[in-house]
Amino acid sequence: MAANTDDVRASVSKDIAALQQEVSRLQKMISAQGAEAYYEVRDRAGKAYDEITPRAKTAVANIKAEGVAAAGAAREHAAATTTALALAGAIGFLAGYLLSSQQQEPRHWWR
Repeated sequence: MAANTDDVRASVSKDIAALQQEVSRLQKMISAQGAEAYYEVRDRAGKAYDEITPRAKTAVANIKAEGVAAAGAAREHAAATTTALALAGAIGFLAGYLLSSQQQEPRHWWR
């Protein structure tokens, strides 16, 4: 019976060693695939950045130019600008007043 037990232990030890080798091989394979995926994503991100950078610079320049033009127009037509801003404020106040005057169930912050 002792020989039979030793044979089982030896067999289990061989199986465990084989499993350890297989796990080690799988870990190496997964590590290699992860590194490959990392470099692929990094290259794609770099290409996307290179494509977007000129467009973003152009958009920023256009926004700055439009801002300067709007500021210049506001300076040139100060009365019209003041009237437009006052009208927008009055409309906003009226909308807020009308919305707040509606009959609604009160809402508390703790509900």
